[in-house]
Amino acid sequence: NGTKKSWDFMRTHDSVSVLIFNTTSHCFILVKQFRPAVYMCEWERMKPAHTMPEGEQGAADHAAAAPKEEQEGSKEASRPQQPPASAGVTYELCAGIVDKPHLSLEEIACQEVLEECGYEVPVSKLRRITSY
Repeated sequence: NGTKKSWDFMRTHDSVSVLIFNTTSHCFILVKQFRPAVYMCEWERMKPAHTMPEGEQGAADHAAAAPKEEQEGSKEASRPQQPPASAGVTYELCAGIVDKPHLSLEEIACQEVLEECGYEVPVSKLRRITSY
């Protein structure tokens, strides 16, 4: 349709992901993680549109024109509000990179489940859902 689009892409390692179902509690298990990139996106989103980094033109002009008392009082008010740490928390499938050539994908998946969730799952209990 002639519409120009922009896409980001990044080459990454092969990985495994495991959708864990706890048969005792009859629920899916997710991994709760703090992701700095997610937090920083939220931090950027909360910044006022007119905020410029310190030292850039415009901020200096405003400081020179304002009385000293106003400069000191407005310094705190002009700082962008920081989001709470919870803004960087994600809920994810148990996952890990494929970085052990001597192990099968299933064995790596089992190791990740043990490492991230504390469950010891035998390879025979895994079922492949998809791969790509």
